[in-house]
Amino acid sequence: MEIQKNISATMRRKLKDYKNQEEFAQELGIGHTTFQNILAGRGNPNADTIELLAKGMKLSPAQLVSGEIIPVDRAFNLISGMVDILHPSLQEAGVILLDLMRRIFQLSEDRCAKGPCWKYVVTEPRPFRYALKAVERTKRGWILSPTESRSFTDDHHVAKAAAELFTRNSLSPIHLEDAIEDYMNSL
Repeated sequence: MEIQKNISATMRRKLKDYKNQEEFAQELGIGHTTFQNILAGRGNPNADTIELLAKGMKLSPAQLVSGEIIPVDRAFNLISGMVDILHPSLQEAGVILLDLMRRIFQLSEDRCAKGPCWKYVVTEPRPFRYALKAVERTKRGWILSPTESRSFTDDHHVAKAAAELFTRNSLSPIHLEDAIEDYMNSL
């Protein structure tokens, strides 16, 4: 029952920008009645439906099921809710901050829309040796790429820092090995 509530709440948060939810459900290949039942918290979606919904809303299935709000959404909600209760002299600053966050988020979205957008995750192909795996952003969400680096460190923090740096710069996987070598030489 908790999972159904989480899915419903996450869907309502993520779908508030969609003007026509019926078209959205149709694009995903989910029947309108099924979609509405899930949205109302009455449906019991199977794993395939959860995966379709998550991809359509650009979430991982875990985010959809857990009800976790992505950090950008959390920041928008927090600041939006605070602006009205701020002292009048601070309200303008809150509105400016909210607008700035929206613009930064839009720039990153636009960058990914113009071409391939990559992020990197840490993997452990051998015990206590870490590598990076490329994840590509597509129209249907994030897709795990077959591109994986060689194991390059036994320090998880180093691997995580490299993944964050390469993600921030949307490094193409074709340059992954060279970038890792340069990164390790810079330490």
